[in-house]
Amino acid sequence: MEQKAIGVLTAFENAGKAVSRVTIDGRKIELVFFKQDVADEFERIDMRHGET
Repeated sequence: MEQKAIGVLTAFENAGKAVSRVTIDGRKIELVFFKQDVADEFERIDMRHGET
């Protein structure tokens, strides 16, 4: 399982995801990613409906 977890970790890191923690529980592998400040793409769009 450890080798499989390392393979999954490597694949995500190669895809540009920053992993903060890897947990192995039996056959379950859990990855926790670093939170990145993602800008809200709808921040400047007026989402009101029916009023112009």
